[in-house]
Amino acid sequence: MIGLSARFAQKSEIRARGPIYAKAAKDSFKADLEHVCIENIQACVIIANICLADSDSKAESLYYALAIRMALILDLASTNDVEDGLTRETARRVWWTCFLVDGWSSGGSGLSRQLTVTDHRPRMPVEELMFSNLRSKDEDITNTEWCPGMWSHMVAMVEVYKEIQDLIRYLVVIPEWDEEFIETTVDRLAIRLQAFEERFEPEIQFSAENLAINADRGLVRLYSGFHLGYQYYCMLIFYRYLDQNRPPTVNGNAYADRCKLHARKFCEILKLSRENKQAEALHNIIAHITIVSSAVLLHTYIFGDPRELPDTITRLESNMAALVELRVYWPSVELMVGAVDPLIFIDLTAHQIDRLVVFLKNCVRSSTRDTHRFDKWMVKFLQEYGKTLDEKDKFEVSTSILPEVYDSGLGQRSRTIQDVMSAYWNVGALI
Repeated sequence: MIGLSARFAQKSEIRARGPIYAKAAKDSFKADLEHVCIENIQACVIIANICLADSDSKAESLYYALAIRMALILDLASTNDVEDGLTRETARRVWWTCFLVDGWSSGGSGLSRQLTVTDHRPRMPVEELMFSNLRSKDEDITNTEWCPGMWSHMVAMVEVYKEIQDLIRYLVVIPEWDEEFIETTVDRLAIRLQAFEERFEPEIQFSAENLAINADRGLVRLYSGFHLGYQYYCMLIFYRYLDQNRPPTVNGNAYADRCKLHARKFCEILKLSRENKQAEALHNIIAHITIVSSAVLLHTYIFGDPRELPDTITRLESNMAALVELRVYWPSVELMVGAVDPLIFIDLTAHQIDRLVVFLKNCVRSSTRDTHRFDKWMVKFLQEYGKTLDEKDKFEVSTSILPEVYDSGLGQRSRTIQDVMSAYWNVGALI
């Protein structure tokens, strides 16, 4: 815990000791690796997060895999009658933590998931304050007493996220798309996500008032992260409708608008959480979602109505400021954004440049129809945050902005975007 949390300390000498604590944690765990227990599962999850922060996605996946395998060996999904309520609920929450990280980590690394739909599962996590009030030797919370909290809603949403992952991976594999099948699947998943939001208890729905209430309850970072994750799932399911190369569909324009709506909502939630120091969403993965949100905002800025531009650029600036703050805590943010020395841009074919800068370069170098093309490269950008994002093949992306782009006024918009990026990151010339 100290190895992960030292980065948030105000004193520089404590922050500097973070890597020392992290190494000690890894050494201690490795010495006890064959001891299969809940404590070692928890240690695996924490160390995996440290590896993610240090941009070591292979080690991250390995530690998560160890955690999941230990959870299965211990059969944490089954209830042990001799255990008290606190021990049982802790075991359930550890199991569901493995379920959550299996979905996110597999998406981020492009690997297969370890836990399947058919696996035996425990009861959903109980509401957060009910769990925090449990004490040693307390009786287990009965099914009648049980009520959902943010963790249980989060688990249910990750179920949908896994189906979204599967759909997206399917789309980049098949040579021809069955638009009717795709739209039917998107409809079904979108309805499920909307139903989740409609079922949120009043105290879980997002508002400035609830943000303050959850701050008083000590749950505000879970609360803000929960809602930011929901916006990401919604952006992901509708993102393909930003691709202007695809043939029109019945709901295509409406879905593209919904993608943009959720990108704006994400920006609003992130901004509001940053304005309350107790509520700041400081999770490492927030940087990735912020980049996806920014990509959607770029679509609005490049192709949107001129009246939308001032608001969109303000939101982009807000996202950039958030990434700058996250970079202080997480070295991996640097790679997610791709803030590198300008000399690297001299020979783009010889270097790998990461995420947002690469995406932005492809935006300003493409024809007006190609910026958000939904292909394997885009899937890697949207989901596989643990991998380096390569420049698109030189034959897929033109090496200069087309004249008609400038003629339509988009050249000036591209320069404005570059100015915004350069104000926050050392991105060099994009055009």
